[in-house]
Amino acid sequence: MTSAHPTGGETGAGTPGATDAVEPDGPEGSPPPTGYRLITPAEWYRIPLESEERRERSVRALVDRTHPNRDEAAGPRRELRDLLDHLTTRAAAGGGLELHLSTQTLLGVPLPVSLLVTVESPDPGESLEISAELLARGLRRRHPEAEVTVVALPAGESVRVRREELPKDAEELGYPADRTTVVLTHYLPVPGTGAHLLLTFSTPLIELADPLLEMCDAIAASLLWRRDGDGEAMGKRGADE
Repeated sequence: MTSAHPTGGETGAGTPGATDAVEPDGPEGSPPPTGYRLITPAEWYRIPLESEERRERSVRALVDRTHPNRDEAAGPRRELRDLLDHLTTRAAAGGGLELHLSTQTLLGVPLPVSLLVTVESPDPGESLEISAELLARGLRRRHPEAEVTVVALPAGESVRVRREELPKDAEELGYPADRTTVVLTHYLPVPGTGAHLLLTFSTPLIELADPLLEMCDAIAASLLWRRDGDGEAMGKRGADE
């Protein structure tokens, strides 16, 4: 499954695109989608994960953008490169399609928020096609401490799961080992496939979690399914600029 990302500035940070007229599952009898369109804030940086070559090229571009002076910033460049290599390699191994990293700041302070897009595909001959309420019930059993709700999005009914966790690699990410991370996941059924697309947002800023997750919900609401021949060619942010 492929994605496309608007390069224009018609929408603000976290503002959904023009989705009102789009039916959640497309016209009756339409083929399964071949991809999706997702709007993220202009300050977010996209790293494609499915191709190792493109992933590495995108990481190098982000390092160059963050620390353009190769000589004076050799140490920070190496640390950032190692961190990004760790994040992207792990995300790709887990079936990730793309990783978005926020480069936004608030009063000069970085806002560490990320979005990992993955797909859960059924085994051959099986299907993950179940109702949103049934999926929500199972997720409540799996995460009894989480807030699990079913929300209507332009792309379909999503099971929204908000929870807190202690990340296993907190120290590698530069956070205290006891620093809780807030994780928000939207489970969206991919029409006609029996698969689910997962949008997983995370931030260690518990103090700002509510407004940040409002933005993340708006990003999830911007998602639209694409089918062959739909719309015009879209640009991408990241190393493919």
